[in-house]
Amino acid sequence: MGPKVADAIPLSQPTAEAVSVDQLALMLPRHPVRVGFDVDDTLIFSAPAFTALQTEYDPAVIRPKDLDALSTAQLKQFHAFWNRLNNEYDDRSTPKAIGQRLLDLHRARGDDVYVISKRQSAEGGVDKCTPRYEAMFHQPFQHAVVQTQLKDKTPFIRELHLEYYYGDSDSDIASAITAGAVPIRVMRGGDSYAKDTVHNGQLGEIVLKDSDR
Repeated sequence: MGPKVADAIPLSQPTAEAVSVDQLALMLPRHPVRVGFDVDDTLIFSAPAFTALQTEYDPAVIRPKDLDALSTAQLKQFHAFWNRLNNEYDDRSTPKAIGQRLLDLHRARGDDVYVISKRQSAEGGVDKCTPRYEAMFHQPFQHAVVQTQLKDKTPFIRELHLEYYYGDSDSDIASAITAGAVPIRVMRGGDSYAKDTVHNGQLGEIVLKDSDR
């Protein structure tokens, strides 16, 4: 059994310049690999979806520290937010250009591609996210989008035996490192809804040039 949460990775000064997608392509092995992608701020720009809906809900309820501690009324609000985001409001999200380039690169290489989001799934068991993103990026996904239900991605990356993982947050990078995958940072756009601090290049990861759009 491996770790269930990401290790704390000490910060350091970036040791290398950001690389372009063309440079990254030369760094990848010649044989097919298993790769994973985060969703929000990595593949898609989802601020229009989150910001349009988030003002109606208490942040402590939609991203609770302890789901079991929510009251019945709060739990109803929790599911209402994620149902509406995944089923309706995510149509306002747009694909990032870097996401398109990276998916095209890995598809052309014949790599096994997974998409892992930390989002809570909508109730009802109907996956609207996978077909939505397939339409956005004009290609079928090899696997349905994995949603971790707000849980740390480390065990998911490890159990899928991913060799590379792309993400925008420090937690994405730390999870990749802890799970044994090569971390690659996709930079956030300036208008991201996410408020956690990011330290691009300071966790020993590869950083992609011009990946904020």
